Amino acid sequence: MNDRRPKYRTREPAAAPALAILALACASLVAGCAPDSVRSVQATGFNGWFKSLPTVCKPLIVGSADMGPRIMNNDMGDNDYAYFMDNTSRLYYNRLSPASYRQAIEGIMGPGSYNDASFACIVRSLPPDRPSAPPGTF
Repeated sequence: MNDRRPKYRTREPAAAPALAILALACASLVAGCAPDSVRSVQATGFNGWFKSLPTVCKPLIVGSADMGPRIMNNDMGDNDYAYFMDNTSRLYYNRLSPASYRQAIEGIMGPGSYNDASFACIVRSLPPDRPSAPPGTF
């Protein structure tokens, strides 16, 4: 007897675990490229220092933005704040010099009459024994 039904190819059951492993590998790769501020959840030294800036450097104004309330509210929905936090973490972890930090922040947030005092205070308040990398990075 001649069976004329079309033969359909079925997906191998082993494909699902392979796709899961690939997705996990991609997620790990993306997490490795995350900004320091995102990876530093366990960075209690940075977090404590960063959260002290609104008090230590009052008023903490860069360009036309008062960063004090944004830091206190952890306003991650604001792109300027996220950029400020990320670059400030790079300064903290010795990945940016004070001059490069200022240039990066002013490039986005602009010049302002409080910038000199704000940047001087941020740099002055840096702990002398701060680490050179966030916890968990190699």
